[in-house]
Amino acid sequence: MPKIDFSSIIQQISRLLEWVPRLHRALDRDDGELNDLPGWSELVGKPVRIIAHEGRICLVCVLFGPSGAGKSTVFRLLTGIPVPAGETRRPMTSNPAAAVPEPLRDVLDLGEIFPGYELYPLQEMDMLRDGRRPGKNLYFQYYRDDQADRQSESAWMVLVDVPDFNTVEQSNRTRAEAMLGRAETVIFMVYPEAYKDAAVMEQLRAVARRAGHLVYVITKLSTPNEAEVARDIWEDVLKHVRQTPEFQDLRWDGRRIGAFLEQAAVYYAPRDVSPKLEDIRPLNPNGPDFWFLIKGQDAVEVYWSNLLEVVDQVLTSAGAVAREAHDLRESLTQRLVVADRRIVEVSERIAGSQFPAGELVELIIDVVKESRPGWLRMVTLPVARAAGMLLSLRGLFARFRDTERRAVLRDRRELERRRLEEAVVVLLEAWRRDNSSETTLFSAERCREATRHLQEHEPPPVRDDWKEALRADVRNWSRQHPWYGSLVGTLSEMLVLLGGAALVLDLAVSGGVFGAVGQLGVAGAAGAGSLGAGTVLKMFEELKLKDILEKADAKWRAQRRDELEAHLREYLAEPLFGRNWRKRIRALDEADPVACLAAVEAIRTRWPKQSGSGVHS
Repeated sequence: MPKIDFSSIIQQISRLLEWVPRLHRALDRDDGELNDLPGWSELVGKPVRIIAHEGRICLVCVLFGPSGAGKSTVFRLLTGIPVPAGETRRPMTSNPAAAVPEPLRDVLDLGEIFPGYELYPLQEMDMLRDGRRPGKNLYFQYYRDDQADRQSESAWMVLVDVPDFNTVEQSNRTRAEAMLGRAETVIFMVYPEAYKDAAVMEQLRAVARRAGHLVYVITKLSTPNEAEVARDIWEDVLKHVRQTPEFQDLRWDGRRIGAFLEQAAVYYAPRDVSPKLEDIRPLNPNGPDFWFLIKGQDAVEVYWSNLLEVVDQVLTSAGAVAREAHDLRESLTQRLVVADRRIVEVSERIAGSQFPAGELVELIIDVVKESRPGWLRMVTLPVARAAGMLLSLRGLFARFRDTERRAVLRDRRELERRRLEEAVVVLLEAWRRDNSSETTLFSAERCREATRHLQEHEPPPVRDDWKEALRADVRNWSRQHPWYGSLVGTLSEMLVLLGGAALVLDLAVSGGVFGAVGQLGVAGAAGAGSLGAGTVLKMFEELKLKDILEKADAKWRAQRRDELEAHLREYLAEPLFGRNWRKRIRALDEADPVACLAAVEAIRTRWPKQSGSGVHS
């Protein structure tokens, strides 16, 4: 591996450790589910930076295995800490213990090496026997690391001995497995009489599922054919692994557990009353010396290989979570747009299904009275000029009165209330169809509750804005048509006929607003065959007021649509789903999936995929 400055990469990894949980929560997932992300628990269990001292990397090696397999002996051989060994009951049965190189005493923060643990100096062995102590306690002692002839090529090794797992104490197994995600290397030790016990095989599977690098050591073999016996035992283990479905499960890195086990480094050692480190030999004659494998150059290679693999898995996981969060944000935003478009559609239909012709006539009368010239008030209406028009208007009045007045005139508030009830049914059906995956959010009970909430609020009053915008047009009409403007009596008759401002034209009498496709506004209704709308349109046309009516119709529809939209948003959409979706969008924005994706890409472009050494921190 070429030399690399890891400072920026480690900084980005630290950011991932903050971003990914935030993204997870923004996706409405529990923090406990984070460990299901490939590589996540392994990365969290490691220090947030590469720890080195005097050019040597600090590694963590964990001893695993059943009672009597020789873990205490190896622990003593590697560290010199004189824990009891042999056939006596080991003291390390309930709590993990760590051996830390003495040169790191004043330079190493053990809390950084073992995040999440409460660390205590190991003052007496009875501290390790006490199973009542908290499961996150870790006891440590310092040991001499004085092999000067090997140090230039070695790593600092923190050796951890975990509790025996094939005891009656379930808590021992939990404490043992908790250390797996922290280890660069796991040394799994067995002996011939117990290697295939159910508890041992189950723990081997647990170790192989999480370990970054696995060393399988068979101890207490009888001489002189210990190598042959070790090979038979290992072949028997692999046979069992290949035939057992549980070993075909996937590891955090995507490999099958069994396939990972087949790549393990296998070592063996004879039974000896005075064991030595050199007695632990590789089953493969070309394999490295045991010391070099766990402390030397091979251990350094393993460290980088494992760290790269963990980071690569986390990058994949983090990228997937960030993309999911980004896609969800886009989806929620689009769903809000579609849902709001539904509100606009129904509001436009309700507004376009009625027209306050009476209010428009009242407005015209008021403006005409204000703007009619004084000289015109003193002049008798020229009968010759107006007779034809009066006859035509009165014919239209009679036609409207005799045919459709009762059918097409409605109280605006009552009509609008009915239209809104119809709109709610249509909206809820459309929203549930548009968001079929949100079954809880759009449940029948929540929809009923949202409907009741809307019914508790009266539709908003109609502002006079639409009328104020027309006053100038009416004044202009009065100036251009003074003789028509003098027909206040005729206009008043029309106002009485239309019921004043209290009633509106119902432009969707044929089956309701959502059954009258295209009948929006007076002109649309008249074109669709509504005699009432057609007669009113003709009345205004006779008075040269058709343009004003059409403009008033458009202004009314636009204004009332906006008012009804705001009403439906505030009292129906927001309580039902709007607040929920906006809250989730804000959480996703704050989690910043785009920045997380950028960090993932930045690490990928800077971090090589091959393992090796020569890295400086």
